Amino acid sequence: MLAIMAALLAGAGFSRANIIGTTLADDGDGCITCNVYGLTCISPGNYQLNIDGSQNQWGPGHILGNILTDTETDPTLALIESINNDTGITWDDYHVEVTMSKLFTFSNVGVANSGWTFNTTAPVLVGSDWIGYINYDEGTPIPNGGTLDFNYSITFLGSVSFTEQLTPSTVPEPGTFALMVCGLTGLLVMRRRSAMKSAG
Repeated sequence: MLAIMAALLAGAGFSRANIIGTTLADDGDGCITCNVYGLTCISPGNYQLNIDGSQNQWGPGHILGNILTDTETDPTLALIESINNDTGITWDDYHVEVTMSKLFTFSNVGVANSGWTFNTTAPVLVGSDWIGYINYDEGTPIPNGGTLDFNYSITFLGSVSFTEQLTPSTVPEPGTFALMVCGLTGLLVMRRRSAMKSAG
């Protein structure tokens, strides 16, 4: 299937689709809020879209909608994203899951934050959708109030539905970690006292 799409993409390169509209937005559950703006044509068949968001709760946030094209050929859309950490917890990793209604490929994956790296899992067919993953891995952790800046491009055939699931992984803040240690110590002391009373 991938070989067929590669052949189609190569053959269609001279007459690539135009993206004529997008309806991407956050899903309104409050986990992430975002502004999607600036659909720009970089060159024939190559477009760019900027997304500025704030992740307000730990857990997956969703950006979803449709990407509309004028023909069933192969546009490339670069997504440039800045996501503010408003979760109250430091991020050490960030996971992007992309679901589309047609086969797609990733390219031009990047992250601007110091020391951060990424690895990409090519899309696979799950039911009737194609799902691919990009995992951004910690360099300098993103504290509450910080911003993760990343980008990737998707190439696909014709109009598609699109869902992006954004999930931070977290490390406890020092104060939270200290509270966890105190709580565990207290539980151990109580358990030991209970065991001593039972034995005595």
